[in-house]
Amino acid sequence: MKIKNKFENLVDKKNLLNFLNPTSKGTHFRDSPPSSQLKTRQIGRIILQFHQIISLFKQLNIKLNNKNFLDVGTGNGMIPKLISKYTKIKYTEGIDPFLDGEHTTSWQKHDHDSEFFKITKKINSLVNKEKNKEIIFQKYSKSAKYEPMSFQPIPVKLEFNKKVKYKFHQLDAAKAGNLKKKYDIIYFKALEHISNMEKIFKEIKKITKKKSIIYFKHRSFFSYLGPHRYASTFIPWGHVYLSDKEMIKYVKNYHKKDAKKILDFYFNELSYPRFTVNELIKTASDYDFIMKVNIVEPFKKLDKSIIYLKKNKNFWEKVYKNYPKLTSDELFSGMHHIILEKK
Repeated sequence: MKIKNKFENLVDKKNLLNFLNPTSKGTHFRDSPPSSQLKTRQIGRIILQFHQIISLFKQLNIKLNNKNFLDVGTGNGMIPKLISKYTKIKYTEGIDPFLDGEHTTSWQKHDHDSEFFKITKKINSLVNKEKNKEIIFQKYSKSAKYEPMSFQPIPVKLEFNKKVKYKFHQLDAAKAGNLKKKYDIIYFKALEHISNMEKIFKEIKKITKKKSIIYFKHRSFFSYLGPHRYASTFIPWGHVYLSDKEMIKYVKNYHKKDAKKILDFYFNELSYPRFTVNELIKTASDYDFIMKVNIVEPFKKLDKSIIYLKKNKNFWEKVYKNYPKLTSDELFSGMHHIILEKK
């Protein structure tokens, strides 16, 4: 049987393209974003991340007062800066191996100061200063419409600090142990690009103390958009359904122009070998980090995407053959919010 005939009945190009919008007008969805100001949807995503962090900590009674905060994979540093601006945190830091525009997944080049001012101006306009100075999700939800929306943060009272205490280190997460400080709270949102989990927990253990908190915001490799825009194909959940050898054959046949780019990202820029959330939590416990919360946001528009599975009769058989430890809730996930505490 020819490769093309073998895979053509699995292709669902129209469905996947609904979720792979180009980063900018005139670009392909696999292109890195060009230098520009942040888009409204990017600002909405940043505000939502910030709000989810302080909301979840409030619900879990995790105090930020006088704490040290580290953002791993910080990118443009907006999250720790906002934490510093609007909470009673002591100081914030961020690490990232890449500067803007240096990597496929990096933020586009932009003026950090002017964009931070724009974001804080937007937040200030959302806050009801007459009523407890709270930030309310519904007031900016339209600008975050491309994000998973099931974890809606609760209203949280904001502080208004004039001085932002933030420091950036150009450093890989695998070398986080080289930092000189110990942190009370670590926010980690680039886990899907890490292969050696044990190395990461070993490094994090060096820079934390008893009762330190780690917050993983994690898009699982096994989710619908797990391979990101750069390694997505036109087979829904094809990265899970196909074996590695089948994926290579399929990409080379159906995506000849982008095959090298897709396969490089698929094997070298995403976690490999793959790990499930359950394996993540188990590894964390080996290094004295115990789970407090695991919130699973389902994939947005899952109801439309799951129709595909009914057409593929042996889908589950193939998935479990490739990944016997995978659970259906992770396969159907959009985002995981995992809180760990150090014993």
